[in-house]
Amino acid sequence: MQSIDDINNTVASGLFDFGDFTAWSMEAGTTVIYNKYTGDKYKLTQSQVDQFNNLYTQGLQNSTPEALVSVVLDDLIEDKQHDYHEAKESLIEAAGDIMEVTEVAEMIATGNESTVIAAQSYAVENDLVEIKQEDVQQYNTSIDAMLEASITKNMIEAYAQDIQVVDTIADLVINTQSTQAFFDTVTISISNISPAMLTVEWEGYAQDVYSDMYYAYAPVPDLEAILR
Repeated sequence: MQSIDDINNTVASGLFDFGDFTAWSMEAGTTVIYNKYTGDKYKLTQSQVDQFNNLYTQGLQNSTPEALVSVVLDDLIEDKQHDYHEAKESLIEAAGDIMEVTEVAEMIATGNESTVIAAQSYAVENDLVEIKQEDVQQYNTSIDAMLEASITKNMIEAYAQDIQVVDTIADLVINTQSTQAFFDTVTISISNISPAMLTVEWEGYAQDVYSDMYYAYAPVPDLEAILR
């Protein structure tokens, strides 16, 4: 615990204390010349890092595989949330580019003569004479990426509630003696075999896992048609 606090305190001091007073020195009209060793006490030392890493490695080795799997699943959920937001930003960017073209097209289709002439000129000058294929590709790919991130995140979240899934993964980690590799390199994706399965992969190993939790959370397809 002490080594964790030591790292956190040093990093916080560097981010805020050092960051604040050096930022102040960069303001126009503020003339202050710091000693070249001023930053030393805000740096991480190798002994701090070594102590933390050694204790952390011991902690990982002493953790139960089941607990380790649960921690990693939580981290992967955060990764998928990050992937989703990146894809959403890409979608917004592509949609903006496409809507620029449709806005000009609407002006040409509905405007009076002067509006049409101005819009035509604007379209040519700003290269808005068509919806570009790369924008369409980016838009459609972003939708796929957002959906994949959403499905995978929620499948991981649901499957993490199934102790059998956690035990299955943990048993393979134990049997292959690959705890550190699992922690460092594991990825989870939707299985090519079935949309109700997840493929868990890490350095040299892979495991497809299935859970009834999928059907507890997945909406029934074409529910309206079934109820008619």
